[in-house]
Amino acid sequence: MRTRISVSKASLFLTLALAFLAASNASAAASKPWYAARLESFGFYVFNPPFASQDFQVTSLSGGQKARSSLKGKVVLLNFWATWCPPCKEEIPSIESLSKTMKGQAFEVFAVNLGDDAATVKSFVTERKLSFPIYLDTKNKLASSFASQGIPTTYLLGKDGTFIAGVVGSYDYSKPEFVAFLKELAQR
Repeated sequence: MRTRISVSKASLFLTLALAFLAASNASAAASKPWYAARLESFGFYVFNPPFASQDFQVTSLSGGQKARSSLKGKVVLLNFWATWCPPCKEEIPSIESLSKTMKGQAFEVFAVNLGDDAATVKSFVTERKLSFPIYLDTKNKLASSFASQGIPTTYLLGKDGTFIAGVVGSYDYSKPEFVAFLKELAQR
């Protein structure tokens, strides 16, 4: 009799433990942000939860200063790149296309060149007829904080200024499904 009760208790315990694990997994899946599965399907790493990061200021090609925090209220594609970087050069046309497509939306490209001098970047921008905002970090101070895995490194920031996702390496930002997603994110 005693063995039968112990087996029953063990069986009940195992059933309850499995139910708890199933509920925990369902709760974890439910706690993911609404955009997580879509961004993951695009190859982005989703930060769960989104996080705030140090603010920084960079210099525009015209010499003015711009703080990252000044973009609150917009979805931001924060891209770190360099003119000498082949994968960066590969993705630049898609960022240009995305910037043009997203005009009028609560969205902004914030591209930060790491380490090149202003003349080199201006020449690069002119040669490629780029129209999206490009900023300079000529002393490469931001690389260790934001691009330690390599360049290009790109982050998506929510309207509240938090980092919601990131991707390292060249990416085609002009994919229609990605653009549609960004339009939805900018409208929320």
